[in-house]
Amino acid sequence: MKFLLERRCNRKSNSSARQRRAEKTEICACQPGDGTLEICTLFMFGKLLAFATFEVKRCRFTRLIHHPQVAKWIHPHGFEPVVTRCLVDTDWGGPVWDVGSNVGNIAYEVAQRHKVIAFEPNLNLLYYLGFKLKDCPNVTVVPCALTLDGKPMQCSIEPNFSLPNTGPMAATLSVDEALKKFGQPGVIKLDIEGGEYEVIKSPSLTGLKLLVEWHREVPTVLDRWNIKPIDATHTLLIPK
Repeated sequence: MKFLLERRCNRKSNSSARQRRAEKTEICACQPGDGTLEICTLFMFGKLLAFATFEVKRCRFTRLIHHPQVAKWIHPHGFEPVVTRCLVDTDWGGPVWDVGSNVGNIAYEVAQRHKVIAFEPNLNLLYYLGFKLKDCPNVTVVPCALTLDGKPMQCSIEPNFSLPNTGPMAATLSVDEALKKFGQPGVIKLDIEGGEYEVIKSPSLTGLKLLVEWHREVPTVLDRWNIKPIDATHTLLIPK
């Protein structure tokens, strides 16, 4: 009898020990393993940089993020490198219109070789565009959208330019007005969040080169231009 009681006690003890080990194992599985904490820290730091770069809140930290030297460290091969190299390395025979200049990542690189007319209507982004291009004497910043008809449009004050426009009404320049004011460009880079489909209808663009980022479908045939793909969303339009 004593022997049976001892065996039962041992079984309970062993069962309790196994249960404690299982619970301990389960807890450990939910905790970071070796190196996980460091990886999580780097990931969160990267997310912070991405958030600061995209949201561009007005503070010293984000202004530092958009300093040309820091931006070059973040984007060592340039922002949208294929597009940037195309714009920088090609002899366009005239100024580069950077329509939808954002915070000036591409405009700054292009300005090292070409004269640049930088169009940007987003009231928040203009602050950083001016900061980035302040030492580029061959850049003219145009705080307007380029449109087909030149009518006022609701602009944006949001750092996230993909959100609907919620800012005040702002003046725009039609293609005709811009050509009259700034003269004929060597190429027009259009990155205007879907507005490209309307702007290219302007008859005044006939005979001009365009480098377009398409925000919906990428056309395969256009009446006035031959289409040369640059990457999945960008094409160079060469007059026929």
